[in-house]
Amino acid sequence: MNIFQQREQILADLIEACKDHDEDKTNHLLNQLTELDKSAEQKPLPEEPQEKGYYLAANDGRLFYKDSDDDWSAVSADCFWNNGFTYAKWPLVCATLPPEAFPFKRVKTGDGDDD
Repeated sequence: MNIFQQREQILADLIEACKDHDEDKTNHLLNQLTELDKSAEQKPLPEEPQEKGYYLAANDGRLFYKDSDDDWSAVSADCFWNNGFTYAKWPLVCATLPPEAFPFKRVKTGDGDDD
């Protein structure tokens, strides 16, 4: 589960705890949310590939494309990123994918767009 999914789950649980007037559970969930944000801030991002072109995720082989504006798109999925757009900058790519998706592996297509 990536950080956005974890945050969504904690927020959903927090809403329920507030509706139930469960102060202990509410405080516990608020602490979880704070710790999740702290851990996200402390982790360095995986190294971003510098060349434009196609890349495979290390964990499942999903295909991604980096364009000349340093935007990333998931080739096999529409609106893949948590921002609802089809393109994302590297920090959002890292936040959306699990840690085991990195490092990306460069794919040579031979269509002249590899260089």
